[in-house]
Parts: sequence; structure tokens; C-alpha cells
Amino acid sequence: MKLLEVSGLAKHYTSTLGLFKKRAVVKAVDGVGFSVGVNNVFALVGESGCGKSTVARMIVRLTEPDAGKVVFKGVDIFSLRAEALTAYRRSVQIIFQDPFASLNPRMSIFATLSEPLHIHRIVPKSQYREKVADLLHTVGLTPDVMNRYPHEFSGGQRQRICIARALTLSPELVVADEPLSSLDVSIQAQILNLLLELKQRIGLSYLFISHDLHVVQYFSDDTGVMYLGRIVEQGATEEVFTRPLHPYTQALIDSVPKINPKDGFHRDNVIAEGVSSSGCTFYQRCPRRFEPCSSISPTLEPQQGRLVACHLYTLEERWKK
Repeated sequence: MKLLEVSGLAKHYTSTLGLFKKRAVVKAVDGVGFSVGVNNVFALVGESGCGKSTVARMIVRLTEPDAGKVVFKGVDIFSLRAEALTAYRRSVQIIFQDPFASLNPRMSIFATLSEPLHIHRIVPKSQYREKVADLLHTVGLTPDVMNRYPHEFSGGQRQRICIARALTLSPELVVADEPLSSLDVSIQAQILNLLLELKQRIGLSYLFISHDLHVVQYFSDDTGVMYLGRIVEQGATEEVFTRPLHPYTQALIDSVPKINPKDGFHRDNVIAEGVSSSGCTFYQRCPRRFEPCSSISPTLEPQQGRLVACHLYTLEERWKK
């Protein structure tokens, strides 16, 4: 059952370049589509700057799109107004990348966690402290910290507080935008296990955004691989990681650092910076490019049980010749 369906989502920005102020269009997100099922984890992976966070911000309506639809439980969220929009915000919450920047340093933990209760009138004011204590307990913190301020906590503890805030309104979907990237490795494991426990205990669904492929492979059910604003491959996580079809997916997986006790630390096929062409966005960096790639933009098509945007498969017969 699909909880969230995204189709044709686009966000373009106009920038000014050079001495003569030439205007250029940056396609931050360009026709992205995917779905998140009930009690399912869909991950978006890709390099920094590929548009993952912009997708997240549009889904929670912090950024308005230029085109496309986001349908939540059968309703287009961009048509929502007033009370309907408020109800949507209760059902879909976000966890930001930097836990310190996303917490108000002047508000105590109690004030931070009770504010959504006040705005949405979830429980009577007399029950705020009890509710906040329950939330802190859920994320592994004790109720005696509720009168403290964000600067008094470690990075991992602050992220737990951000998760507690996201859970305040009992959402059905949590958008986790790089929730582990600013944390130490040992703390990352704790937060990841907490997110997994919450999924199993209360049936949460996640849109999980990350550039850490190991975490994505462990945590997600389905994965979409983004490159320069587009999804180039999408399917079941294990299939994508064990048998990647798109050349970019293969290069991304090969670029993960490996440590061999005999050979030491090394990277394979590190991906260098590149720019978009008039055809396939990955054309200039693709080791398997051929004639149509420079002029024809591939579309996301079903291939071998998943979706792939690559001429190697859509123009397979020409490629063989």
C-alpha cells in the first residue's frame, strides 16, 4: 500500500553568471518520481548537491515546487490549505541534518517538545510534562533533562531530541534528511538502531536521505539513486546494491572506501566532478557512453525488475550493433 507518491517533481533556480550577468537555469530537481509504502523505508542516495535535500523540503512543503505532484494518502499536498494542511503537517515530519542548528538555543527541551502539542492541541496543557517525559523515554533520554538547553547535550543526544520532536505529533511518515552525517560513527549506530526500533514498534514509514551507502543498504527497503536532479536507478535495495544496472550506480558503489589489512586504505573509481550535457546528465563521466547519450535524455523505464534511466537498456539493440 502506497502512503506517499511523488511524480514529476521539479525545482529550478535561476542564477547570474559572468561580467555581463548571463542568466542560467540550475535544475536542482528535474522530474523526480517515487513512492513510499506503509511501514517502508525508501532511501534517496547520491552525491552532495544532487537534489536530495530539495526533494525532502518540497515534500514537507518548506519549498514550493515548479512542477509535479506529491500525493499523500490519495490527496495532492500542494492543493491543501488551512486545516487540511495542518493535518498533513501532523502526519509528515522531518528530521534535519544538523541537530544543533535545528534546535532553538533559547528554548529548553521542554519548551521545544511541548510547542507542537500547543500548536496542534494534541493534549491538555496539564499533560504536557507527562507527554514530554514519554517522548524522551522513547528516544532513550531521561525526563530530568527537559529543563536543560541544547548546548548542554552531545551531538547524539541533540539528534535524539530532534527525533523526539518529530514523533510528538505521532506522524505516519518521517523524512530523515541526512540524520547521521554530523555524528560520530558509534553514535550513528545508536541513532540508526533507534530509527529501526521505532519503525518496528509503531509502524513508521521513512523517506531516508543519505550519501552513506552502507547505512542505506542496512536500513532501507527500496532505493532511488539520484544524479544531477534526476533518479537514474530505482528498485529494491538489495538488488540495486548487489546488481547495479546504471553506470553511475556502479561507479557510486565502487567509490565507497575499502580497507584491506594487506593493502591498506583505498578507493576504487572515485567519481570526479562533472557537468550536465544536453542528453544524459551522466554522459561526460560515463565509461560506457555511446552516440545517443550525448543528444537524447534517457527516461526512467522498467528493466530487470526495477527502473533505470540508461540508453544501454532502452537502446540495447543499437548498442549491440
